[in-house]
Amino acid sequence: MRNEDPKPRDPYLLGSLRKGLELLDCFARQETWSLAELAAELGQTKPTVFRILHTIEEFGYLHKDPVTGRYSLAMRFHTLGSAAVRHEQLRWQALPPLQDLARETGETVHVGILYDGEAICVQAVDGTRLIRMHAFVGKRTPAHASALGKILLAHVPDAELDAFVSRGLSRFTPSTIIEPAALREALHQIRANGWGMDDEEMEVGLRCLGAPITDHSGRPCACVAVSAPAARMDPQRIATLTPLIKATAARISRMLGSPSMSDGTSRAA
Repeated sequence: MRNEDPKPRDPYLLGSLRKGLELLDCFARQETWSLAELAAELGQTKPTVFRILHTIEEFGYLHKDPVTGRYSLAMRFHTLGSAAVRHEQLRWQALPPLQDLARETGETVHVGILYDGEAICVQAVDGTRLIRMHAFVGKRTPAHASALGKILLAHVPDAELDAFVSRGLSRFTPSTIIEPAALREALHQIRANGWGMDDEEMEVGLRCLGAPITDHSGRPCACVAVSAPAARMDPQRIATLTPLIKATAARISRMLGSPSMSDGTSRAA
């Protein structure tokens, strides 16, 4: 039976969620558990543990054997684990190409993924210029207002895009795209071009240029981008940076097992 934690409880912790996570930790020590075993291990009553088990099972994270009544981790946990491995692989394999791109351009470069309507930075390398954007791992930006997000939104299924748009599009600058029809047109152009841009849509004075990274199936799974002050991102500089960014995206894609690409864009997109 688990001993009571003598430390004072954090008032911001959710007690029910904590109990659920403590229960899941048990499966790192033993592959299968019965209701009675878990109740004894956690020092909780059977009705309490049953409600926790039922909730977690309902969300697909646990499986109850209909014959033995014992619980084990379900496929949704394996899916999450695989996603975590992929993202960690992306983070570290992308680092050398990002360092090369930052050195070549002098600008801040970063790689991001799309999650729940936001672009999340998973790797970043700061530029060498005195005035530059500072990126950091874990930074989140609304997908419709960032190059990373728009490039990845351009390749999601229609139903997923519909659900995203239905939440509403917040304005951050006068250039932010907030009309669904205008966003769809911008995403169509991104798919056609193989690259995309945040034209001062998240922050006035900042432009970001990016291209999609593809996975082993050849489908976009992430994005590499260069961010710089708008004054350094004029049309001529954009034309110079675009092939460099696409080449870096293709390099990372190949490291992730994507099919060979001739111009840095996915043939299966």
